[in-house]
Amino acid sequence: MHDPPLHDETALRWNFLEAESDPCVVVSERMEFVYVNEAAQALVPAQWFGKRCFEVLPVVDETCAFHCPKIDALSEGADSASADVVYCEETLYTDRLDQVVLGVGLIPLGTERTDRARAVFVLRAKEGTADPAQFEAQLLQDAARVRARILTSAR
Repeated sequence: MHDPPLHDETALRWNFLEAESDPCVVVSERMEFVYVNEAAQALVPAQWFGKRCFEVLPVVDETCAFHCPKIDALSEGADSASADVVYCEETLYTDRLDQVVLGVGLIPLGTERTDRARAVFVLRAKEGTADPAQFEAQLLQDAARVRARILTSAR
């Protein structure tokens, strides 16, 4: 079966994220997954394209839309890709119900884009982190580097 054209175009646009060792996910304004790099594919089911984050991630929180910092950051940075990278955390549970806490560097992309992408999530396991502040600072710095690559590739 051939992927739909939108999926193919999106894959071509975001393929440079395959070079990232951290899992990276590109989402739409409705928090639909539109691209998942290879590192992130281990975290999501095979049928992720076009599904919202609460449909894809193993822990479903029915109230997510009312308190999710990722949605808030997308709304606040909606008019501009110049919005700051935002840090938040996501808790996942594996099939064995092991808890995995991920730091998320959310990169708002703004609404003036021609594609559906509105944000990129850079995900990193927080397990074994001795200094949470240093972990957060490093993830934000690395996400800012990814953001710079995104802005450069958009030109």
